[in-house]
This record gives sequence, C-alpha cells and structure tokens, in this order.
Amino acid sequence: MLIASDLQRHIDAICIMAQHEGLTQACLARLEQAERVVPKMQATIEFVSKYLRQQVSQLNLPQPASSAMHAHLIPAYYLDRVAATKLIRAGQALRELAARIRTPLFEPGGALSALHP
Repeated sequence: MLIASDLQRHIDAICIMAQHEGLTQACLARLEQAERVVPKMQATIEFVSKYLRQQVSQLNLPQPASSAMHAHLIPAYYLDRVAATKLIRAGQALRELAARIRTPLFEPGGALSALHP
C-alpha cells in the first residue's frame, strides 16, 4: 500500500535526521514506537477504504460523482469530524477547509450538483 510505504520512507528520513542531530534516546524511542504502528495503521486504512468503497458503490453513482465522493466529499466530512474534537477556535481552520472542499461539489456544474448535500 502506498500510504504505508510513504509513511515508512518519511520515518526513515526522520530517523536519519534525528541521529544526525543527536536527539536523546527518548526521542529515538518515540520514533521507533511510531515505526511499529505503521503496519497497524496500514491495516486500518485498508479496512476503512474497503468499507467506504462498498458504501459508495451501493449508491450507484455515475463515475464523476463517485470519484468526487472519495477524493473530496468524504475527506471534507472527515475534516469536520476532526475539527469537532478541537476547541471551537482551534478547529475553525479545519471547518473552513472542509467547507471550501465541499461547497463547489454541490454548486451548479459540480460533480455532486444533482445530489442533496
């Protein structure tokens, strides 16, 4: 999976920098801990991705709408969920980003304009 390999590549680069900069053993241990989590993260991402593909496919949407849901609508709603875990002020930027992503989808000519938001 690309996400796991990308994460591992970044962790490897961070570990090299951390050793070069002489970070403490506690910092290096945290990096090792993060590295151990990657396989579990990959499994979770694969499970959620499969579930979302199944749910969206059941809607029988035409291809532009289906792609827009995966690439834009679902991530926008995820940003809203993350923002809800923050204090109002701290989550404001995430809510605004989610709205900027979501709004054009439902405007005339948007990939989801035929659907109700």
